[in-house]
Amino acid sequence: MVRFVRFYQHWSVTSKFVIIFVSILFVSLLLTGYTLYRQAAESAIEQAQTIMEQNLLQTRSSIEEKVKMTENISQIIAFDSRIQTLLDSDFINESFQLQDYRDNVAPTIDNIMRQNPYIHSIHVYMSNPQIPELYGGYDGFFSIRRIAEDDNYRFLLNDNSTKSEWRSMHKEKLLLKRPDVSPVADVLSFNRKIYSFHDFGIAGMVEIEITESELFKSMRDAVSGTIGNVYIVDGDDRIVSDNIAGAYGANAEQMGLGAWTSGGSINRLADVNGTRSIVISLPLTGPELRIIGVFPVSHVVDKVQDSLYTTLIVLAAALLLLSLLVYFVTVKLLSRMKLLLKAMKQVREDSLSVSVPVTGNDEFSQMTHSFNHMTQRIHDLVERVYKSELLEREAEVKALEAQINPHFLYNTLATISWAARKANAPDVTRISDSLAKFYRLVLNKGSSETLVAGELEMVKAYLVIQKFRFEERFDAVFEIEDAVLEFVTLKNILQPLVENALVHGIEPKRSHGTIIIKAGVEDGWVVLRIIDDGVGMARQRLAAVREERPLESAGSGYALANITSRLRSHYGEEYRLELFSRPGIGTVITISFKARRLI
Repeated sequence: MVRFVRFYQHWSVTSKFVIIFVSILFVSLLLTGYTLYRQAAESAIEQAQTIMEQNLLQTRSSIEEKVKMTENISQIIAFDSRIQTLLDSDFINESFQLQDYRDNVAPTIDNIMRQNPYIHSIHVYMSNPQIPELYGGYDGFFSIRRIAEDDNYRFLLNDNSTKSEWRSMHKEKLLLKRPDVSPVADVLSFNRKIYSFHDFGIAGMVEIEITESELFKSMRDAVSGTIGNVYIVDGDDRIVSDNIAGAYGANAEQMGLGAWTSGGSINRLADVNGTRSIVISLPLTGPELRIIGVFPVSHVVDKVQDSLYTTLIVLAAALLLLSLLVYFVTVKLLSRMKLLLKAMKQVREDSLSVSVPVTGNDEFSQMTHSFNHMTQRIHDLVERVYKSELLEREAEVKALEAQINPHFLYNTLATISWAARKANAPDVTRISDSLAKFYRLVLNKGSSETLVAGELEMVKAYLVIQKFRFEERFDAVFEIEDAVLEFVTLKNILQPLVENALVHGIEPKRSHGTIIIKAGVEDGWVVLRIIDDGVGMARQRLAAVREERPLESAGSGYALANITSRLRSHYGEEYRLELFSRPGIGTVITISFKARRLI
């Protein structure tokens, strides 16, 4: 590391600039590329999760729609009055019964099949042994004896608490001899009991079969199947959809889907057979089935990677061009810097007459121009600084001389008071005397502190003047504890608050008002309160004043902010300023600080 630092120190400025610039850009390029890739990939995966789930939800909705329609059709058949009447009747082969059976009951199944072409077959099993199987069962009506010993139906027939059930994927039940040689279809079936009108026993059962290809037809048209695999798994963890070659009939565990065949809806990232994938699992209502979609993440981020590679190539080209530009600009700028450096070396050797040619008006040119004048003006600058200091001191003296002379102010007010008495103007006399007293207390011989007694006297003098101005439109009440008068307070903190109470509380009221000034000692703290029954402040205005924010109305909030600043500066944390106000009621301002007597 030490060797590298020494080696780096001997590099030229041009090499340092170019290498540092290229290094910064290269690191920025890597970090930017990585960040962009991560953000784009995560965003693409999140979008893919949402889109694929919506697609599978549409597929599930389509399947469940057929499931619901199948259940509704079975209910229509089971509660058909003609079928129930037939199954409950004492069939004695009378001609009108046979005719009704042939013309009205038997065609019911055929009509339903025609109206719902997605149904593969409908079987109505009759418990009444007197009813014959017409047409060899081609009308869809069969004796229940055909299935009485079949284990697949025994549970439903013997369980009185179960009215209907779905049966998972199985081969269709061939009750008739077919003339064709078509293969036996894989179907799901829904069975529903038909109850008797008379004894509420089982009069029969209807069975509706739907082929796997018809029930799961929407899976083959879904977009999700183009970027991943979608499976239908039954309650025995067996794959019952044939849309994926080699998967039909396989166990879900063998296909790496064992963890997603139970529970509620799932949408997450997981490893499936060693491939990072989006796994979405949705249960279906009705048959005990579940849709499981597996979408490799690589399919989702491939386009992101292509876009990233293009971006990196563009950035790399820009890096190369910028590096060449930086090298060229650095060489040109440093060539002028070298001239200035040479001149500085001559100045260091006590040659103050050196001059560097100035070209242009950039920073280097300005620096060269300054350098050319530096040696000539150095003595002038020293003299100018000296003269500036003298002028500054003279200005300070003049400012001090321009300050108001308190004695002159008192004498002037005394003269006004004398002239008012001579002119028999008692109001002017009272105002001038109060004003003189007010300014004497305000100036307080230059001290920033005063006794509470003096502060209250200053407020009383101020109120005398304001009563004249307000034409006795308010009353001033003083509630003062004698013990508080001997304690020290910060000068001139009550008068601005009293002025605010008059201007912003009493004056807008347009009627007679009252201001109460309280002073006392509580638990070693001096407590001063200004209370008025003026118009008060709304909640927003009160919050603005507390936060010391400027308001639209002139002067509002500034007195309180100024006093807060002075209290904080003088007492540190040993003070409290509280403000309470309600519109139409008035305002209370309380100032508290540690009680202290004059030393």
